[in-house]
Amino acid sequence: MDFVLDAKTTALVLIDLEHAIVAMNVAPYTSAEVVSRSAKLADAFRKKGGTVVYVHVLVTETARLAVDEPLMRTGTPPPNASDLVPEAGVQARDLIVTKRQLGAFTERILNSSCGAGGFGRL
Repeated sequence: MDFVLDAKTTALVLIDLEHAIVAMNVAPYTSAEVVSRSAKLADAFRKKGGTVVYVHVLVTETARLAVDEPLMRTGTPPPNASDLVPEAGVQARDLIVTKRQLGAFTERILNSSCGAGGFGRL
């Protein structure tokens, strides 16, 4: 059986492509590789009529949950820390979801933003 996605009921969700996260050293792929591949996926998805959702965190307003403390950075973040990097390729018709905690799928805002769009798949 083939795996088929209906672009009208599927949203491509791209998470944490903001400056603060992209500046981190990550593996097995570099941040630049992740951003580049994400932008290509978003372009392909848009061409099929799909909706692209970008989720980013407001770094200066992040809830300090005990479970997340090992992942939290110290110091003052740069002014653009919460801004999505230009290389992510955000377009005017894309949805932008702002989160204030490290997890995105537990936030009601992501569920309500995507649910209101009638998306059956994320």
